[in-house]
Amino acid sequence: MKPAAEIAGAGIAGLTAGLALAQKGWRVRVHEQDSRLRSAAESVHLWENGLRVLDALGVLAPAIADAIPVIRHERRNPDGRTFSSSHFGPQFRLYAPLHADLLRVLHDALIDTGGQVVFDSRVIAAAPEGWLYLADGSSLRADLIVGADGTGSAIRDGLGLLKRRRATNQFGYQTVISRNPGLCEADEDCTHCEYWSGARRVLYAPATATLASVQLTSLAADNSGNAVPIDRQSWRELFPNLSWIIDRIPDDCHGAWFEIVRPEYWSIGRVAIIGDAATAQPPFLGHGAGCSMMAAFALVQTIDRTDDLIEGLAEWELRERPFTDWVQWIACRYARLAFLPAEARTVVLKGIDASRWAQRRILFAAASRDVTAMRRYSPAYPRNGSIIYPLIH
Repeated sequence: MKPAAEIAGAGIAGLTAGLALAQKGWRVRVHEQDSRLRSAAESVHLWENGLRVLDALGVLAPAIADAIPVIRHERRNPDGRTFSSSHFGPQFRLYAPLHADLLRVLHDALIDTGGQVVFDSRVIAAAPEGWLYLADGSSLRADLIVGADGTGSAIRDGLGLLKRRRATNQFGYQTVISRNPGLCEADEDCTHCEYWSGARRVLYAPATATLASVQLTSLAADNSGNAVPIDRQSWRELFPNLSWIIDRIPDDCHGAWFEIVRPEYWSIGRVAIIGDAATAQPPFLGHGAGCSMMAAFALVQTIDRTDDLIEGLAEWELRERPFTDWVQWIACRYARLAFLPAEARTVVLKGIDASRWAQRRILFAAASRDVTAMRRYSPAYPRNGSIIYPLIH
């Protein structure tokens, strides 16, 4: 009989794990508490690492069919003047497809492979022996339980796996707006533009031919910056040249407070946690989706090559966690730049952009990691990377 997996959460991590398991011959059922796939109006950053996972799963082409490749990233003052920039070569790809489109592609591939997605199915707990408990009072037994149920994971917390969950004291809006190539030079090419004014930040990123991703971030003490609905006038005053962005932000755009999650362990018994349940991080570097996809893919590859599932889960965490924890640490430190005086932050950002080594080996190290190389899962392969000099493959 085929082994069975029950997965909580039909987000990027849950669907990636489900598809990878189904392709290995597992019976897969994904539980989503909402009545449909999440359709938030936002895009998701997919660096080279995430693109490799999608390619290995056979869904890369449809996932980025409408997305625009990024050529460079520019940091700008409120008046639009560029003070530093980074250029991405052809071997260091970055796309920002719509979140809803990526979920749809993963969902459809999972269904085509024989998996199931059950909507209106809220998971409330799991047991290490391989039990999943639902809000309707039912329970399900499986060889593997995967908790991909987000930052507030009921599975993680019910099993006592949470070590630390704390706010970064930063707030952000993320949405998509229609593009108008006649309004700004940033609309004319494949450039992500990051504007800074004091501690506030506006990120504009062309996502498709007709839509662009926008992220606005501010600090906890900035009441007008954190206002819901958005205080457009406040943002226009700090970014007088960006009214063409601010005025197109939807009225129903909702923000969120950023959090950091650090569990004691990624697994216990037959239960594993992935995605924001295990590695939530501030989104300034755009590594969240890639880390989730890498962990989900590596989980499946590791247990597929071990005779004992519980030992396989332990091996998976031993191999993958040191690097992922390091990436989360870098993302947190980068987010702290918002708390620096503007002059000091500009100096730091210029220094980062001037150093190819710092970019490749530190800031964007996660983007270069390849968990799809099958040699990674051989016994002779190193089990972890140095915290100071992470392995990049």
